[in-house]
Amino acid sequence: MDTQTLERDFNNAFSVFTGEGNYEDFYGFFDPDALMISEDNPFIMDQIAFRDHMSFLASNMEILEWVLRQPTYQVFNDTGLVTADLTVRGKPKSHGFRQRHSVLSAICYWNGSEWRGANLHTSTLLAHIYEMSPG
Repeated sequence: MDTQTLERDFNNAFSVFTGEGNYEDFYGFFDPDALMISEDNPFIMDQIAFRDHMSFLASNMEILEWVLRQPTYQVFNDTGLVTADLTVRGKPKSHGFRQRHSVLSAICYWNGSEWRGANLHTSTLLAHIYEMSPG
């Protein structure tokens, strides 16, 4: 239960978005009661709804990648926090190209033998900076 094991378990789960892993490892990382907030959907989702949402996206994309930049792994007793800059990019089957610069945070917990995700939150940078200052 340290930053190295948090980094290992988190990166193993998220390797699906680099083409090295699989969706079962991704979903298996998250607690069945985990809540997810996606930059692509205005609703708080449970794992079933998030899985449906990601399946819909994946079925309509030739390529779907999540590129994590400057990830930070922190451990506070038995709680882990992962934060990173995130680019969600893909190639829709119909046309064009898609790219969204976002931030990611994941709250994790140590269950005695491995890290599990309790929350995943991604949001676009535009949502953070649009009309932030008056004027």
